[in-house]
Amino acid sequence: MADDRYNRWQGLVIAQLSVAVALISGLSVSGLAVGFSLIQIEEFVPCGAFKVMFAWSFPLLLLAALFSCAAVVSRLLDFRLTARKVRKDQKSDYSRPLKIFWLGPEAYGRITWFLFWLGCIVFLVGVVFLFTSIGATYANRL
Repeated sequence: MADDRYNRWQGLVIAQLSVAVALISGLSVSGLAVGFSLIQIEEFVPCGAFKVMFAWSFPLLLLAALFSCAAVVSRLLDFRLTARKVRKDQKSDYSRPLKIFWLGPEAYGRITWFLFWLGCIVFLVGVVFLFTSIGATYANRL
């Protein structure tokens, strides 16, 4: 009974992590698209610190998208190694290694969560920079 509840909650965590990573990745790319579309508008000219913030938003949003992609890859490697471990527990003659690129499933799990949180933080800073610079530039039009 306790294993069923644990497995159900683990399934929910896996599903929610998938949605969150996809959301961060999609919103990061969308933020980049907004920034690139604003560059093409001649009237959009941020000044001073807002120009620097606008410029920094691009690499930050790109990093957030890259961290999200890396989190997906590390998560897939974690799933693959976990499946191998389960097969090894079921079959005594199973000979596949429980490491990929010298790391085990526990390490890939930690890497996944680290990349997820890093992507969230970088995304948040990038979005704040982007929308602060947009808001300051267009504040006189409100």
